[in-house]
Amino acid sequence: MGYTAGEAAKRLGLSKDCLRYYEKEGLLPSIGRDPSGRRLYSESDIEWIFLIRCLRETDMPIGKIKQYVVLLMEGGGNSIPERRDILAEHRAFLAERIAAFQNLLGLIEKKLEFYDEVLGSCDPESVRCMDYAAEWEHFRSILGGITHE
Repeated sequence: MGYTAGEAAKRLGLSKDCLRYYEKEGLLPSIGRDPSGRRLYSESDIEWIFLIRCLRETDMPIGKIKQYVVLLMEGGGNSIPERRDILAEHRAFLAERIAAFQNLLGLIEKKLEFYDEVLGSCDPESVRCMDYAAEWEHFRSILGGITHE
């Protein structure tokens, strides 16, 4: 069974323009055509595009995806170490990003705790809207100082 560009795009949650872009960038193997010359995506093409989409959604640059895809299309065991290295390098990048987001999430959670404390206070003066500087000073004391890595 084959999928038209519109059907493939819908199935993958992409636009037809995105599919054409991936093809133009050399990220896809040759896409089959129907008798009228329209692109016809196979189940294998859909799976291939899904992989590319996963890599893009994790912020892998198009150039790095292309490098990986070229090696994948060549096939054979000789490029497996290089393919693995590309993915291992990207995994390390993702681990760093996840750690950074976890730190940022912690900061936001502290800020929410601060607002909950202010909103839950019986003291009308603490509920009064602080200006930015006063709020920041209070919040900085909660954090125990700000460190930059």
